[in-house]
Amino acid sequence: RPLPMKTALALLAALVLAGCSTQIGVDNSQNREASFSNVTGVLTTRYTSDTEAVFNAVKRTIDAMPGTLRTGETDDRGANKELNSVIVYARTIGDLEIKITIEKAEDEVTKAVFTQVKVKYGFFGNLPESQKIVSKITSNLR
Repeated sequence: RPLPMKTALALLAALVLAGCSTQIGVDNSQNREASFSNVTGVLTTRYTSDTEAVFNAVKRTIDAMPGTLRTGETDDRGANKELNSVIVYARTIGDLEIKITIEKAEDEVTKAVFTQVKVKYGFFGNLPESQKIVSKITSNLR
């Protein structure tokens, strides 16, 4: 017999919430682990380099990707012109959008400041392509 609607919805909600984020390995010498959200399609990693250095590495990464065009960016700068956050937009073959968010963040426990990077490749997200981008950003930071 079929499940009652309330039970089916509760089960679906539990599955969605349980499968929200997956820890994965990335080619990032500053932080070997990243998380990938199965719901949003966003790969999140962190760097110890400052936001300006990571932003420049992201621009070099996108500019070197064949068939990919940087289409713009929106940045937020502090009082001393330091970069707090920036979102870089690009388009690639098939008119897929690539959105890379770079932001200054602080670890809640250690209070260490780091740069958080979120990569979303396409509308639904693409883990292998996002991992390739993180790998190229890392090599452009070296």
